[in-house]
Amino acid sequence: MKALKKYSLIVTALGLLMLIGCEKDFDKINTNPNESTEAATPALLSQAIRDFAFGDFDVWYAGRQSSVASQHFSQRNYTSEDRYSFRVNVTDGFFRNNYIWMNNLQQIIELNTNPETKEKYQTLYGDNKMQIAVAEIMKCWAFHLLTDYFGDIPYSQAFKLDDYPQPAYDTQKQVYDGLIATLKQAVTDLENSTTPGFSSGDLLFNGDLDKWIKFANSLRLRLALRASNADATYLTEALDAASDPIFASNADNAMCAFSTSGTPNEAPFYNGFYVEGRNDFTLTAQLIELLKGNNYLSYANPFNGLTDPRYVVYTTDAAGTRVGMPYGMSDFDTQTYWSDNEDSRMSLYHLNPVYLNANFPSTFLDYPTVCFMVSEVNGWDATWFERGIRASFEKWGVTDDAYITSVMTKFNDAATTAELKKEMVITQKYIHLLTQPHEAWAEYRRTGYPKSLVKPGQVTAVIDGTNVVFNPVSGSESGADIVARFKYPSSEYTLNKANVEAAVTRMGEDSHRQRVWWAGGGLQ
Repeated sequence: MKALKKYSLIVTALGLLMLIGCEKDFDKINTNPNESTEAATPALLSQAIRDFAFGDFDVWYAGRQSSVASQHFSQRNYTSEDRYSFRVNVTDGFFRNNYIWMNNLQQIIELNTNPETKEKYQTLYGDNKMQIAVAEIMKCWAFHLLTDYFGDIPYSQAFKLDDYPQPAYDTQKQVYDGLIATLKQAVTDLENSTTPGFSSGDLLFNGDLDKWIKFANSLRLRLALRASNADATYLTEALDAASDPIFASNADNAMCAFSTSGTPNEAPFYNGFYVEGRNDFTLTAQLIELLKGNNYLSYANPFNGLTDPRYVVYTTDAAGTRVGMPYGMSDFDTQTYWSDNEDSRMSLYHLNPVYLNANFPSTFLDYPTVCFMVSEVNGWDATWFERGIRASFEKWGVTDDAYITSVMTKFNDAATTAELKKEMVITQKYIHLLTQPHEAWAEYRRTGYPKSLVKPGQVTAVIDGTNVVFNPVSGSESGADIVARFKYPSSEYTLNKANVEAAVTRMGEDSHRQRVWWAGGGLQ
């Protein structure tokens, strides 16, 4: 089938496509007459969801990119990525593979749009518009991830290789506007679907269209709220999304479940730690001290004196004696610190916290995050803030009414400023997002909170009475703040040179100090 060939390669793998496209009768020569040329859309959907859930949340794309960028994790052996010397092949693969994984979603759309196949696929798997809407919602999630990582990206011309073999880069604002419009249309189509959802293959909601509608509206809320950082008019869109059906409990969470050890059933961090043996990560000292309710170096903890019950879940340490790894140290200082704190060091491999279990799910978006967002769009509303904390505790399996009462007492104090309320809400969101590091990193870049994160030039630790300063690797500097974005893939400069260079010129420069649109643009 032509559609399967058309979308068999990512938009950036254009050189290969052009090479094989020159061969006469290539389709006939390379077609297996005994192989099916039409795919089952439930299988396409399940494969795409699983690819995102495993690949984007593994020890490479999450661990060595956003988990260290957000300072949830430090590495305890080789700290180059902690100091922004990210591996080019990992960044390239992240860009490339997310487009590849969207291929399956695009095929669902094509099969339900093509006059030659749409009637058959509606008979087999349900309303054409329903299938398209579900695929579009998942594409919106992936495009959102990509544009927040890089800034301007191929969007409107992506997956149109016949017309645009070298797709232009849309501005991030154009991408955001397109995603918001797509999500609204998807909700309309799902509300008017003439059939139920997918009867199989739906790894997020098991065919429940009401939950897909809530996911779309919740994702639109996230997009609009983030965009409002650049343009306050998006707050109207955010309020509109919040007034529509959004996640109402943890039962609505968009999570892909894993089950047990063994491919493809095991969770990505279990695979990374216990199958690949990558015992490289530990929680940062900055996060550990935040959870313990301590001030740390120059950081004033808004929850000073309150030990967060999630500390025990994140560390499996009921005694409260563990220390994390100060972020951004050199390899030598890291090894020195590790040796000096041998009795209390944070070895996740041996502690085996819940997020290293084989059945730990990957979360695309959840109810606690939605609560914190609704609190924000309603002027740091206390009721929604408390709901967010309680929902986070429920999701992580802890209870501590005394902690929540203390937090809310401070939050509701007449002397608490709006800015301090903002810090408290975003800091609680950051703590909750431990295993959603893409979002934790984005939220810091949007808000500047939590203040526990160490910036270049600041002291990150004191070893033997000597201040240790966080400095990025030479050539990977991020300016005065943490890494602001990831650099475009090297492959784009080979295969789509004119368009990636136009995007760089428009944004400013292809560097870690170049802020994305919603973070203010320009250099930091």
